[in-house]
Amino acid sequence: MRYTVQLTQGQTCGQIPVKNRQGEIVYILKGNLNEFNQPIILTDINHNEIGRLYLDSNHILASYSVDVVNHSLVKVKKLNSRFTNLFYITRLNYWVEGSLKQGRYSFYSGVKKVANVYSLVTDTGLTWTCDISRPEDVPFIILISLLFTQWHTKPLLLPTFNFQNRISAPS
Repeated sequence: MRYTVQLTQGQTCGQIPVKNRQGEIVYILKGNLNEFNQPIILTDINHNEIGRLYLDSNHILASYSVDVVNHSLVKVKKLNSRFTNLFYITRLNYWVEGSLKQGRYSFYSGVKKVANVYSLVTDTGLTWTCDISRPEDVPFIILISLLFTQWHTKPLLLPTFNFQNRISAPS
């Protein structure tokens, strides 16, 4: 299953659609991407809450939790080491490997890849795509991928130029 989220400058606060492979909106992300301490809520197209991502603690290392309806609370833990930079997802027993800064990482259960996420900056903004193998993992992976996007993406404020109104030199 493939899901695509397009983050544009105007969508940093409010509602962000999550589209399937056919381009249909299947989920909506609600919240403020600029505020790390505000929850991000995943709903279906009828605005029924599926899950939420929120800041669990704001100590030296921030801890985040994912709360999905009818499932146990899941935490995102960062394992720091000199040799690797790994993330561990509790309860699901998943680990995340790859480059968050480059926008390419994968979720693993043991040695089996359960999801692949990659980001691309286009003329309309940042777009990330999730290829998820198991339907029960969809809300977790979408919310955690949005968390990783928050951590390593700054809003792009690029100037716009209007080339039609150029000032011409006097003749």
